[in-house]
Amino acid sequence: MIEDVYMHGTGNKFLIHCGEQEPKVLLQKLHGADGLLILSGNETANLQMRIFNADGTEAEQCGNGLRCAALHAYRSRIVPSTTMTIRTLAGLNTCVVHPERNEVEVTIGFSKSGPLSCNVQVDLIEDLPALEFISMGNPNAVFWTEKEPTEVIEKIGPEVVNHEGFPEGINLHVARFDAPNHATISSWERGVGPTLASGTGGASVFVSSKQPPPFVVTSVGGSLTYTMLGDGQIVMAGAAAYD
Repeated sequence: MIEDVYMHGTGNKFLIHCGEQEPKVLLQKLHGADGLLILSGNETANLQMRIFNADGTEAEQCGNGLRCAALHAYRSRIVPSTTMTIRTLAGLNTCVVHPERNEVEVTIGFSKSGPLSCNVQVDLIEDLPALEFISMGNPNAVFWTEKEPTEVIEKIGPEVVNHEGFPEGINLHVARFDAPNHATISSWERGVGPTLASGTGGASVFVSSKQPPPFVVTSVGGSLTYTMLGDGQIVMAGAAAYD
């Protein structure tokens, strides 16, 4: 039996469980973590990963969680190879672990842009700031500013994330260009609240930036680097660690 562990990717903290225990039981053990990751077998991938936010809602995708899960799967010998596939509700993700530096590269799928990609009720959001909507298998909204992102998100985060115009909820990312290929962001995620980082949020900012890769996104929790494969899939690279 593999014991439950706490891990974090750029400050995003998770409880990782390998087994079949009920999510509602495990969610009582978060101890301040942002979410729960449940790993199990899968017929078409090395692992299946279910993602639960702190409030118990299930999420489609989690870039920081994928890095943590892949590193843990390799370190605990669940998967003996440094290259593995992990399936989430958003699809199949290829992970490459670099154990010598505790970093993981993850394909997090294709982006889709526009309100329809995030099931936005456009007629209901006229009172909100100008947002760009990017789906990474989960719904994200990007707001660009020249101010300090952490200050801006404190002002607009609760109103945006809980707005009636987002029936499936929304993850908000306030971003500021610091250089053509570098942005600082702050994230407020559905079912969690303010987080130190967001892997899919960084990917959304990369897509929204319309800049060529590599593109670096820095949050309070650290930095992630984004590139793109020839077929358009986005690749995220960054560190993961045991808590």
